[in-house]
Formats: sequence, C-alpha cells, structure tokens
Amino acid sequence: MFLTASSPAARRVAILAATTLVAAITIVGCGSSAPASNPAPSTPVASAPPSVAPTVAPSVAPSVAPSVSITGAPPAGDPAASLKIDAPYGMIALPSSLQTQFEQQMATSLGAFGSAIKVGFRQVTGGTGFSILMVIAFPTGSLTAANYQAALAGMGPSMGATFTTTTVEGVEISKSAMSSGAVAVFHIGDHMLMVIGQTEADTVPVATALIKANN
Repeated sequence: MFLTASSPAARRVAILAATTLVAAITIVGCGSSAPASNPAPSTPVASAPPSVAPTVAPSVAPSVAPSVSITGAPPAGDPAASLKIDAPYGMIALPSSLQTQFEQQMATSLGAFGSAIKVGFRQVTGGTGFSILMVIAFPTGSLTAANYQAALAGMGPSMGATFTTTTVEGVEISKSAMSSGAVAVFHIGDHMLMVIGQTEADTVPVATALIKANN
C-alpha cells in the first residue's frame, strides 16, 4: 500500500517514523567521535508535508547516554540504494515531501554528527499495511555487536519500545509494538535497518524479506 495524505494509517506511520528517526540518530550522535555540537531533537519541523499530520514534533530527551562510538571514514551514498527485498514486497522512494521532512529532522538532530553516518529511506510496497524502511550506515567496523546492542538499549526507552527478539537466517530482529505503531530493528554489517509500520504483523515480515534478500 502507498502513503497518501488522505490515509490516517499512513499519517500515523509517518509520524512514528519521524519519532523513530530522531530517537535513533540522537542515540547514535551522542556516541559519535565527531566534533561536539548541541543537537536539538525536540525542535518541530516548521512546515509538515501533506503525508504527515500537521503537528509532527518528535521529542527525545537531549541527555541521552552515549551509545555508539563512531570512528573511521564515513560511508558514502544512499545506504538504501543497493538493498533488495523478497516478494511480495518492493521498495520505492518516499513521497518527496516526506523525504524532505525526514531530511530536516536529520539536519536538526545530527548537527555536526551528520558527516559521520548516512541515513536512507524507502517506502515498502506490497503486503497489507504501510511500512517505511530507514537505513543508518556507519563507518566500516563501527557497528560491532556491542555497539548495536548499546544503541538498542538506548533507543527502547526513547521510543517507548520494549523489544523482544526473533531470529531469521542467523540475524536477530528486535521488535516492539508502540502506542502509535510498531518497529522491527536489525543490522547487517555496518548498516542498522529499521522497519516502521502499523503492527508487528507488518514490520516483522518486511524485516524477514529484507534479511533473506540481503544476508
């Protein structure tokens, strides 16, 4: 299904995705070795796009504990560009207004840390629900198992998520339902992937299809 301005379900997913984005990059940024800055993740976007409810203002506590230590050369390009996904799903670009929304959130929350990581987005098609894929690429060797678990531990409380796990082809998926939707998180190499959707019945099958196509 496609994200449209007229769909309340799609708007809820977009709002949850924006909140998840701010939580994730705030956790990541706090552990970065990039120059110090004063990110303001609580700042609302001045003008929300049509696909998102007009008062999207994700709020994450600014004093998040450091999680991921980012070192090495930053990744280049769109980290979602080379990803594949198994049927019945496909991936397309986000609506341009929603892409702009997320890019504004990134710029506000990451500040100087933005040069250390890359974030890519895709809308997932197929299936029965609305899902958005967010991919965070770290410098080679930075997203160790310990760093990944530390990031998850920090993201859970920030997003109001209580993660449980399931394993697909040796890759652990951390999944949680939240008040406004659901998220499934996993990592392959130095890429952290987050599937944001309406329910776990949406997010976990999408995560599974991504793992089977890319692992």
